[in-house]
Amino acid sequence: MESKSFKELELLKQEGRIGWVEYLQQSEYGESYQQWLDDRGAEPDEDNAELFLEQTDAKFIESQDLLM
Repeated sequence: MESKSFKELELLKQEGRIGWVEYLQQSEYGESYQQWLDDRGAEPDEDNAELFLEQTDAKFIESQDLLM
């Protein structure tokens, strides 16, 4: 599946056309999310998709802080 831009996915999410799971699966994070699920023996759902995003965002912000 080809990744969509975050801008495009954000619009679809805001319109209620996709949820967090679809957002991740259609983004460049799709493979990372699947690996994260496999590591935990979990199935995709809205709660763990949102948790994955929160953790990914926190890691990104942390790495940006280290660069400054």
